[in-house]
Amino acid sequence: YWFYNLTGDAFLLDLGKMVFEQTADWTERMTSGYPDSWHGVNTGMGVKQPAVWYQYSKDQKYLDAVKRGINDLMKFHGQVEGLFSGDELLHGTDPTHGTELCTVVEYMFSLETLMGITGDPEYADILERVAYNALPAQVEADFTGRQYYQTPNQISCSDKWHNFTTKHGLENVFGLETGYGCCTANYHQGWPKFAASVWMASPDNGLAALVYAPSQVTAKAANGVEVTLLEETDYPFGEEIKITVVKGKPTFFPIHLRIPSWCDSPAVFINDELVEMPSPGTITKFYHLWEKGDVLRLHLPMKVRVSHWHERAAAVEHGPLVFALKMEEQWNFLEGEGPYATYEVTTNSPWNYGILRDYINNPDTTFQVLRSTVPAQPWTNENAPVRIVARARKIPQWQQYGGVAGITPYSPYWGSIKTEEPVEEIVLIPYGCTKMRISEFPVVR
Repeated sequence: YWFYNLTGDAFLLDLGKMVFEQTADWTERMTSGYPDSWHGVNTGMGVKQPAVWYQYSKDQKYLDAVKRGINDLMKFHGQVEGLFSGDELLHGTDPTHGTELCTVVEYMFSLETLMGITGDPEYADILERVAYNALPAQVEADFTGRQYYQTPNQISCSDKWHNFTTKHGLENVFGLETGYGCCTANYHQGWPKFAASVWMASPDNGLAALVYAPSQVTAKAANGVEVTLLEETDYPFGEEIKITVVKGKPTFFPIHLRIPSWCDSPAVFINDELVEMPSPGTITKFYHLWEKGDVLRLHLPMKVRVSHWHERAAAVEHGPLVFALKMEEQWNFLEGEGPYATYEVTTNSPWNYGILRDYINNPDTTFQVLRSTVPAQPWTNENAPVRIVARARKIPQWQQYGGVAGITPYSPYWGSIKTEEPVEEIVLIPYGCTKMRISEFPVVR
């Protein structure tokens, strides 16, 4: 379809139809009601296929299939970082089950594709959750190594026993080619394709910002007028997004902005004048005579929120970020040479905490959010630009077995787990800054 849009050669549409008819029936899969034993990476790629075909067929059922499929994947296999488990096969919601790095980047590409085809802000919400949590957590800060499987509750990246459907050997340590080599060839697509999707053209000869990151774009708007927009922001750590017209003659064209579904009170300003307080989960449009120096500013207040996952465990969220227990990391050399050596990562930090029920019930008034300057590389344990302080108790019966946290204690809907351990203050940092983590917490009293 991309090539057809360039050439207009109708043969390519016939070829697309042939390819679609010879491909696995992802529409049937996505509407089956229960995703069962599918391969995780294939699923990350295949989820977009019905919507790609929709471009030709114009049949709404293909768009509906994607929506239902993603909903079912998260219902039966979803985890807090925004993905479905798949180590290699889909593996339920347990936070000790893994997700392959190839799934992360392929699912991101599918979401970027879905976003471009449909303009649906829900796909942008999911994309940011995956990109700003799962992706940085699974690679080394200098990109010289990666992890084959990551888990939301991860207390040992070692050769000890882990709960994976498929074992490859050293599949959750960090190295150049641990587990299986596919992720080494694949994980580099994650950030570049995300960056290429930060700005998109809109059908009304405008520009659309559907996901947010520091960026600059030069594109043609209106009737072919070239403009350059500079986006300055600390997002996803900060709340302000500033878009400045830095090049281009005065011209009317629309700029579309996505309003994340998690933001309760967004506000948009043009040259410091409040112009709209749009609704969450929408895309809002600003048609304006844009001139060099004009500033479009989006304010996205971030509140602490709590979501519930496996065994009613609680996750702490702030903006598009999931937060996890800050733990000491010990990087132990295993094999290899130089920057591409293989390391296991372990910790001596206590991890078996449950967060107090009062914090879960009243997140706005209990959790304390602390901010610092965003460094050039924020995705490390030491550099985390946002921290959240909470109070918790240890759960003595929740213990390690093999290389994983034991079975997550169930958190009752109206009650909580009773423990006599003293109340302690714990610090949470963004999931993407961690290698050791607890991100799905039991609830205690």
